[in-house]
Amino acid sequence: MLETAGPQPSDTSVTIVTGTSTTIVLRHGPPENIEFARLDFPPNAFGDSGQTVTVDVKPRPGIYGLDLGISLPLRGRATLAFSYPRYFSAPTRARQLYRSDAAYERALAIGRVLPENQIELLSSTRPTPDNLTAQISTPGSYLVAAPQ
Repeated sequence: MLETAGPQPSDTSVTIVTGTSTTIVLRHGPPENIEFARLDFPPNAFGDSGQTVTVDVKPRPGIYGLDLGISLPLRGRATLAFSYPRYFSAPTRARQLYRSDAAYERALAIGRVLPENQIELLSSTRPTPDNLTAQISTPGSYLVAAPQ
């Protein structure tokens, strides 16, 4: 799992109206307040429009990860992006396995935490350096990780 040495982002709860496009941005704490993660919900993410949905986001301490709770089921897909340009911190084990931070960074993907702490790595893209993006279709726990 990709570790972070930066200030912890705050828990966030947002109420949105279905049928509208919504972006939720989580930021590391002061002093930089740089982006940690972003969730994009397209207008069709929850099906019928006009309903209210509560989205709860709780960053996981010490890693690039979060727990996502949603009051309605996702009917479409949302996009989750993690941004790590400033507080990237490769764990010691990753440095041993991959032999460099650059090789470890190339192997990273967004993963969904499964029962018994197994991680399903999702198809992830890098739209810009130091950013990972993946499509998600369920609430749950997500993090940035590389295979062992």
